[in-house]
Order: sequence, then C-alpha cells, then structure tokens
Amino acid sequence: MDDLDSEGFGHSILPVILQAESELSVPQLLPSGTMVSTGFARGGLPPRVLRRIREHIEGHIDQRITVEFLAGLAKLSVCYFVRAFKQSMGITPHDYLIRQRVERTKRLLAGTDMPLSQVALAAGFADQSHFARRFRQHVGMSPRDYRWSSP
Repeated sequence: MDDLDSEGFGHSILPVILQAESELSVPQLLPSGTMVSTGFARGGLPPRVLRRIREHIEGHIDQRITVEFLAGLAKLSVCYFVRAFKQSMGITPHDYLIRQRVERTKRLLAGTDMPLSQVALAAGFADQSHFARRFRQHVGMSPRDYRWSSP
C-alpha cells in the first residue's frame, strides 16, 4: 500500500496538465502599434479604456507620460494597470510607449530634415543619447543610418 493512500490522500491528488507557453494565446503588437489577437484573452483592459490610453499616448507622445498617469486614466492601481495592459497588448505600457516613440521618430527621420536632437524631443525622448540608444535597440541601426537609407 502506498504511503499517500494510507494517509487518506490517494484520491485527492490529481495530475495537472500544463500547456506549453508557446501554445498559450497572447495578443501580438505589430510595428504600426496595431494589436492583433491570436485568440481569446481573458482579463485585460476593456476596449474603450485601451482606446483612451492609446489616444492619450498618440496625442501627447512629445510629453513626459508616466505609467502612474496612464493608470489614473484607466482608474486602476499602477500594479493592476500594468498587468491588464500587458494582458491586452502583449507588452508593458512602458515598452508600448517606447515603441510608439520610435515609430514617431522613424516618420520624422524619413519625412523631415529636422536635426536628430529635435527629432528626439519631438518624440518625447529626454535627450538625443536616449533616443539613439532606443532607436538602435528597436530598429537595428542608428538614426543617422536610417535617415540616409530612407527614400
């Protein structure tokens, strides 16, 4: 007789089948900032709250935007907001903000002759160094090289 059976645990322990992380459905964010759901995601932010957050970011991208302020717009605590946003978008609010700023700089670099320092400020980066570091991280080349490679 098994030790667990003798203690009365024989039938109360059931095996748990876990799904591989690669099989779980997570919304994906396209470079354009459009969210594409790969299936039904429970939880997350309601669509109207998510739309309000995204519109605020787009309208104020050149300003300092904090996660605390975005949580306030959603009327949620910071901790819960970050989890719900990540559930909805697949990335954290900070990562989403950086990606939107990089997309803005790509448009400015391709469509204007603004100096890099002004491009950085117009997209809400604190300085040109921070801008160049994040741009290289997301695009894979320096802002100057991107500008020269754009048609």
